[in-house]
Amino acid sequence: MNILAILDVLPGAPMDSIRSKLANELKGSWALFAAGVLREAYATETPTRVVFVLEAEDAAHAEEHLRKLPLVAAGYLNIELVELRPFVNWSMLFAQ
Repeated sequence: MNILAILDVLPGAPMDSIRSKLANELKGSWALFAAGVLREAYATETPTRVVFVLEAEDAAHAEEHLRKLPLVAAGYLNIELVELRPFVNWSMLFAQ
């Protein structure tokens, strides 16, 4: 299942600590990519937000993977997860 993950820096999170952990955060996200868990990664116009598309059994499993990232483990990021399902509404176009 594809999982949309929106990660935001929490208000008041210490930016110096975030900067010091950023290289390890990037290495951790690269490891998820290399393992086939992280499928897509995007920056947003909000510089403290990233969007990932993960492949996982469900949102709980996706969160387990993300909790291993240093900034998430340190409690500096908020995670919003959305399970993405096939869009079947197009089938209405062909219903008799």
